Amino acid sequence: MNPASPLDQLKDIHLPEAVSIWPFAWPWWALIISTLALITFIVLRHKKNKWRRQALAELKNIATNDELSCIQQCNRLLKQVALYRYGQSCASLSGEKWLEFLDSKIKVAIFTESFNSFAFAIDQPREASTSIDVIQLKKAIENWIRKHSC
Repeated sequence: MNPASPLDQLKDIHLPEAVSIWPFAWPWWALIISTLALITFIVLRHKKNKWRRQALAELKNIATNDELSCIQQCNRLLKQVALYRYGQSCASLSGEKWLEFLDSKIKVAIFTESFNSFAFAIDQPREASTSIDVIQLKKAIENWIRKHSC
């Protein structure tokens, strides 16, 4: 018989179980939920502002070479945006009331101060169209579309 060696008294090494990825720790859940919330927010915001991008694209397509046509198309675009955003309450507005309505939806009065003749450009096209700078009008409309609040 061999004398017992001290090595015979050692027991086998038992490795711990492999660490599972499931269930996730709470920081992983927080990261997943915040990522999904951010993606949802971005998608909903993109959908919400689709009308704004379309209106700005249509405004860019309005030609400025014919002043009367440009003024009429700009007014039509403003009416379409206002009808879409505010409903039928603004459909019958014209003249000064139309400009006051537009300015009431933005913090700075754009139309009543700078484009007073725009209110009458549709009713009396020849007199009003000569006093309106259509490029400045388009910039004001672009500013209104970008900044108005609902």
